[in-house]
Formats: sequence, C-alpha cells, structure tokens
Amino acid sequence: MMEAVVSLKIPQNWMSEIPEKHPVTIKVINRVPYSEKGVRDLVEIAGPEDVMEEVLTDIKKNPLVSKVDTTMTDKGKIVGAVTTSRCDICRILTDADVFLVSAESRGGGKVDWTIILTDKDVLKTIFDHLKNKSVEAELVKLTKIDDKETLTERQDKITHVAFERGYFDYPKRISLRELARMFDVSPSTLSEILRKGQRKIVLDYFKKQRQTI
Repeated sequence: MMEAVVSLKIPQNWMSEIPEKHPVTIKVINRVPYSEKGVRDLVEIAGPEDVMEEVLTDIKKNPLVSKVDTTMTDKGKIVGAVTTSRCDICRILTDADVFLVSAESRGGGKVDWTIILTDKDVLKTIFDHLKNKSVEAELVKLTKIDDKETLTERQDKITHVAFERGYFDYPKRISLRELARMFDVSPSTLSEILRKGQRKIVLDYFKKQRQTI
C-alpha cells in the first residue's frame, strides 16, 4: 500500500486557472465521475473574503463547468460542489484503481493529487495516460504505508463524532471550526486527525478487498 503525491497542470481546468488569477487555495475533498467524461468535485475554496464573489463568477465562466453549488461556511471560505462536464485528465484518476485523498491547488497553476494505491503498476498506468494527453506530471512523493497503522482512541473518537455530526455530509452539517471547539484543539490539528482517520478507513477497505480475492 502506498500514498503518492502527483503534481500536474490541467489545461482549461478551472482549478488550475482560478489560483493564477485570484489569491485563493482550492482543495478537493471528494471526487466522483459525472456523465461519461466529467467529474463532480466537493471543494473547499479559501482566500480573502472580498474576492470570493469574483472567484465564483470566474468558475462559472469556465466553458467546461456546467454547475456550481456553493455556500460560505466561514469568512473567506467556501464549500460546495463544482461539476465539470468534461475533464479527461480528471477521469484518468477516477477511473483508476486508486483512492483520492485530496487534490489541492499550488503555485503556477499546478494541482497536487494525493492518492492511495496498491502498487506501482497503477501509478505507471496513470503517468502513461497523462503522457498520452500531453500533460506534464511530476511524482512529488511516494510513501509506503504500513497496513498496521492504527488510530489512537482519541483520534478514533473524533473521527466517529465528525461522521455522526455530519462533517462528511454534503452540505456539511458541522464545520471544522465547530468540531475543533468541541475537542479543544486547533482547526489545523483537527484537520490532520480527520485526514489520518480517512486514510485508515481506506487502508482497511483495501485490506478487506485483498482478503476476499
């Protein structure tokens, strides 16, 4: 089991273009296929509050974006769904045998994919597809994950409460900041705990899949 970070720039993709025009960061929390060639992303957009309306306007102007459904959760933070009617590069990921942990915008219009995969052959297939689409991609990091990795009792409890309170729902029924106050931790600390919780769930899923083959 491995976790890989792949950096790439997707042509005509709103997630690559918007951070070049506005001082915002974009993070994909979840991605599912849409129609035959598109994807539907659950995203978090963070940046100065006074640019958010313009950011949403520019996203909607992208010719490949068919629907935008968002809400302001905190000052300078938007959560919502963005549906792209066609994104061949995005579909390479959703159609591969991997789990998307996150996709996050970086400088220079690049997007970092963090994915969990079972073996390097899957990663090679992804890079071959990207090359065929003339997309330059860089493997930033490849880390082996220990199947025995476990959560502490407190981490497990926080992840469970987050699920019960609707943090993983769309739209969210509770914000990261509200959860952080409940457990008296910073939002950044809570975000890391939840990331580890999600990764452990994915690892357990893969482990069960191997046992049934």
